[in-house]
Amino acid sequence: MFSHQYEIVWEQVSELSGTRAGPLDSLRPMVASDHAPIFWSEGFGLGGELDQAIIARSAEVKAALYGGRVFVIVPIYVTSICEEQCVYCNFRGGNKGIGVERRRLTDDELEQEATYLIEEKGLRVLELVYSTDPRMRVDAMCRHVERLQRVLDRHGGGLVGISAEALEESDYRRLIDAGLCWSVLWQETYDKARYAVLHPGRTKKANFEYRLDAYERMLAAGVEHVGVGVLSGLSDWRRDWAMLMRHEEYLQQRCGGGATILGTPRLKLAPGALLQESPYTLTRQEFLVTVALHNMFSPTTAAFVSTREDWDLCVELARGGGCLFTLNCSTTPGGYSLQHGGCQFTAHSYDAPIYSTKLKSEGLDPVFNWRAGDLSGDYWPDAVVCGGASKR
Repeated sequence: MFSHQYEIVWEQVSELSGTRAGPLDSLRPMVASDHAPIFWSEGFGLGGELDQAIIARSAEVKAALYGGRVFVIVPIYVTSICEEQCVYCNFRGGNKGIGVERRRLTDDELEQEATYLIEEKGLRVLELVYSTDPRMRVDAMCRHVERLQRVLDRHGGGLVGISAEALEESDYRRLIDAGLCWSVLWQETYDKARYAVLHPGRTKKANFEYRLDAYERMLAAGVEHVGVGVLSGLSDWRRDWAMLMRHEEYLQQRCGGGATILGTPRLKLAPGALLQESPYTLTRQEFLVTVALHNMFSPTTAAFVSTREDWDLCVELARGGGCLFTLNCSTTPGGYSLQHGGCQFTAHSYDAPIYSTKLKSEGLDPVFNWRAGDLSGDYWPDAVVCGGASKR
């Protein structure tokens, strides 16, 4: 398991921070030791020639694979009741009501939210988002996946994935049987000492190693698309991204496959969070070129463009295509058709019927009813949906 290699990899990344990076045209895909030293290169993130070259190369590589296609996705928050005490999150258990309304959706309410997004906004790929709610464990998750898949099937098909706490391999197998297509989990930070400060107590999420090894459990279970990532701004972002690359390389080598989705959340301060400032905040330019460098490292890993960011930055992150793109977005349970208030963090919401046209004007092609194989760079309009047999 990667947790057994963690200390060794941590030291290796320390060495990479002092290594001279090679020229961009010599970088080998999925070789972290080639790409990671660039984070510490002179001029990285300052908008100069190095940044321009990385961003241009990223767009070129992505366009060759995806032709500007971006894969539209919408989150549906199921619960804002949480046992965790993450100091940067509005949903933390200790927040007694600042900017948050505590609620969990009933199955009927969840179906109402999904039906609204499908029928009114044309959205066909749904991400179920959970906090660590004691009444929303794997039984409930399986039931929700099955129910939303039935709703999608009535409307011509679609995909369901989850963003949830780290689970057991057997749990992921049950979710796959229910129709799950993907599972995303952000490690938050790879700095173990910093992680402990940010996640106090004896909660499940406070177990650094258990979370770190969740990706291997997903892959062992057969989850088709696994999403990794860090929350940039919680710790030294250069080291976090270098560790992330090393982790992805490890998964590819040890598991016969790796991550196909990249989380790109950047820390946005929430009103009910204990953490209200961070010395690790990366600039807009640093963030943009960091994601671009990862596109070069792993071109077929789809960056998850987050509505934590403004529209112009979302478009820049999506250059060339090959990313997940969020349009409509609410970070509270029932925030769409039920019009509930509160949030996990402040986010923008770009109405799909309007902003899909704006994406096209930027040379990007929004795909609403995409298939599982599309993320790899293949384009099969009638391809397999997760949990089903090939229709090619």
